[in-house]
Amino acid sequence: MPLYFAYGSCMNKTDLARSGVRAAYVGTAVLKNHRLAFSRYSSFREGGVADIVPATGGWVEGVLFEVSDFEALDRREGAPWVYRRRRVRVYPNGDSDRWRWAWTYEVVNKSPVEYVPSKAYAQLIWDGARVLSREYRSKLEKILFRKDRC
Repeated sequence: MPLYFAYGSCMNKTDLARSGVRAAYVGTAVLKNHRLAFSRYSSFREGGVADIVPATGGWVEGVLFEVSDFEALDRREGAPWVYRRRRVRVYPNGDSDRWRWAWTYEVVNKSPVEYVPSKAYAQLIWDGARVLSREYRSKLEKILFRKDRC
């Protein structure tokens, strides 16, 4: 069954299921040479939404799911206009020697300015991230719950 790498609100199984996506949890994974960004504003989410952008030496942790049908995920992500599905090489459970192909989504028209995620959206991501490494959660907490939030 194809793998899906979730790094934003889709890590939260409750939020993922609200859109009719059927996914089986596999474990955690790392996407190397990328960073988490909020390069698109969503009126539905009332703030910035998660994206991945290339960043040499960076990494994004996320959750791997098995998904039998990407139709519901494509609808949820507004593919191919808002987000596009793309195949990436991820390292399950942070194992730097063993990689697997997985599908993920990235913003199509990235803004050069990043948007602050709403508190509700940040909380969805944070709740889904509880299975990720302590180091990454510490980094994520600083991004999601910035002191200079408007």
